[in-house]
Amino acid sequence: MAAEAVSSDTSQSTHTPLEPSLNANGATSPVTQSPSTSPTGNSHTRAYSTIQTPNGLSADPEAQALLNPDSRVPGANDQDTNPSYDQDTAGVEFVVLNDDVLTSVANATLVLLDGSDLERLAVLFQFPQFLEHCPDDTLQIMVPEICRDAVRWKDEVQMAAAEALYFVVNMRIPETVAKRIVIAALRIIQMSESGDVFDAWGEILSMMLPQVKREDVLSLVVPATVDRAASATVESRRLAARIIGSLNDALTAKELEEQFLGQAMRLCDDQDPSVRAMIAQSLASVGTKLPLRISEKQLWPKLDALMTDDNARVRAAAMRAVARSAEAHKTECLTSPSFKNMLLPTFLRECATASAVASSDLRNVDDDTYLMLEIFSEVYGYLLCAVHSLFGSDETWNTALNSLRRMVTCNGPTVRHWCAFNVPAVAVVCGSERPDKIRGVVHALSADTDVETRATLAAGIHETARVLGNGELREEILNAIANLMTDQNPQVRMNSLSHFAELLTLLSSGPNNGPPISPNAKDSPARELSPIFRSLETMSHDSWRTQELLAKQIEQCAHRIPQDMLCEHVAPLLFQMARESTFLVRRASISALVAVVRYIPDVRRRDHILKHFRSEWARGKVYWTRLAYIDGSTAALRILSNRLFTHLFASELLSLSRDSVANVRLRLTRLMPEVAVACGTKTAFKNAMDSLLNDPDDEIRREAEIAQEKIRKSPGPTLRWKPRTRPRRRRSASSLFKDKRERTTLLVTRMEHQMETLEGVLTSSHPCGEMLLLQTTLTAHQVLSKQ
Repeated sequence: MAAEAVSSDTSQSTHTPLEPSLNANGATSPVTQSPSTSPTGNSHTRAYSTIQTPNGLSADPEAQALLNPDSRVPGANDQDTNPSYDQDTAGVEFVVLNDDVLTSVANATLVLLDGSDLERLAVLFQFPQFLEHCPDDTLQIMVPEICRDAVRWKDEVQMAAAEALYFVVNMRIPETVAKRIVIAALRIIQMSESGDVFDAWGEILSMMLPQVKREDVLSLVVPATVDRAASATVESRRLAARIIGSLNDALTAKELEEQFLGQAMRLCDDQDPSVRAMIAQSLASVGTKLPLRISEKQLWPKLDALMTDDNARVRAAAMRAVARSAEAHKTECLTSPSFKNMLLPTFLRECATASAVASSDLRNVDDDTYLMLEIFSEVYGYLLCAVHSLFGSDETWNTALNSLRRMVTCNGPTVRHWCAFNVPAVAVVCGSERPDKIRGVVHALSADTDVETRATLAAGIHETARVLGNGELREEILNAIANLMTDQNPQVRMNSLSHFAELLTLLSSGPNNGPPISPNAKDSPARELSPIFRSLETMSHDSWRTQELLAKQIEQCAHRIPQDMLCEHVAPLLFQMARESTFLVRRASISALVAVVRYIPDVRRRDHILKHFRSEWARGKVYWTRLAYIDGSTAALRILSNRLFTHLFASELLSLSRDSVANVRLRLTRLMPEVAVACGTKTAFKNAMDSLLNDPDDEIRREAEIAQEKIRKSPGPTLRWKPRTRPRRRRSASSLFKDKRERTTLLVTRMEHQMETLEGVLTSSHPCGEMLLLQTTLTAHQVLSKQ
């Protein structure tokens, strides 16, 4: 495989011995000399044992040098080059890695240690593949060696190493590996001081801090950040401003206030706009942690001043920081004067500005104006939640919500996308007090021309429906859900489908949050979603992940779907997906089909579906259809009663003990202990067990013996009660009459309690509630009459 690399001049320098360094477990590696030249002068080798190091923990001797930004790591200026490699690769623009390197993390790591710059670049370009296919080896072998040696590599190789580690920083990795990455970043930052390498490794450092131990952050990063915040170079101050925001999780509010608040306020007045923008961006996270007294006295006044800065990026970052901080302290909005005197006027001013800008053609506005509109649409929900309690008049409400309407209908797709993101927050604020003020907003976003806008709305539609689904805007929410679930884009459909079961549960209570209504009732709210069920066939052609998700959601909410829709739309869809898709989809579809059968009260329609299930799957000509029937029987054992399982599934299931395919018989054998609980006393079960115990396949016979032993050890219904070993003692007629009267009284009390429970539960939630209640009543009267 060929990997392109950038050719560069290779200077002749001596490869200095490597100083001690931390291994993947935090231990100090033994001192390793640089690779020596072989007699032929054409290759360099290093023993693989230098990659593996002991597991003990010890302090890193290089870590103390990182506390001083003016210090240098010994040998950091000596670039690791091999003269013989440089001669061989002079003028070469690409290098071919053999299969031994591409298929082995250890061999690829040796190339990083001893190869030329082009070979190192080639390996680093393949780093994402190593990480995907061999994550443990990559994190434990390759990443520590990159962190140890990257400081001596040339700039383009260091840049490639930073790009490779971008795939690591978003993963959850061991703390010792995270510490090594942080140390490597600090060393390279010390050596670079500016440029692309400095910025890239600074970003790696800031992104890696949340995974580093608190004591390591305090000893390594905090002192270096304090010194860099007072540095004379813009790059160092900007990096310090970036790291301050990343320290939010590692430090307490008091430590942030003592260590960095004063420096953050000074950086807000920095002469360079990039530093001011970066510190404002960091204050968006730090401000959520600082107490309200600090925000009122120092943070918010400084951010309010930055919102009038000449640079648009500074103003945008300051607006985001104000919104996040205000939302974090929203519970104190009625007692804090800053909310009324500063935050509310700021929000209303920005609403008026956004309304004016969004009403115009955004293709003609300048970049700074559009940036401010975009950021305001992003933080609109935060600010609305923070200050809406202070809205005292209809004019204030109109100003706030008219800006939302204009942003929803503007011709800026990014602005509309952020409006869709904020819809759940708007619903929480307006749903109970002024739902009429946002009428039409959800419908407009559900029919938006931008795919990202519709996908974002679909991802949070369940939260919106939770607030608005049973109120004045119920019809609009139902239409929006139908639009999203039948959308032409598969991502939109999948986002809306992710919470389909939750949506049905929310909407089944009906208007005004009343008690649950039976899905088979004529006025069932679930019937209002009939367009969705009629259009489910669209999803059967989506990716297998969407199909699997659809099947799982149907299984969770089958009891909320009317039986007409279950029989006419849902069951045929599940059959189609099980027949035409992958194994995972087939298993999920069959399991959902069993749940559907359970909640069809009409016996005739239920038996019709099961007849098709048995004929096509239990007696199918292809072995995997019979395996699918066993999967369906497994699901039936989990959700059906023993009696209903025996009536509907047991006969066809046990007949598979004589199947011609060994895998089918083996799957059935492993299921037999569970089947025994339902129908272990039936003759068909005993015959099937005998057939499996005498099967010609050795493995099936062994599994059958194991299953028989499990059945013998687990007491079944017939073995639960043991016969008495002592004769009964004869009792007098008076005592027998007394015991019978007490048992009758207890039975009457229990049945009255059960009747009250059934009357409140079955009639409201179970599809056959009324019929079950009637049967239970008749049974109770018969028993009591006998007593």
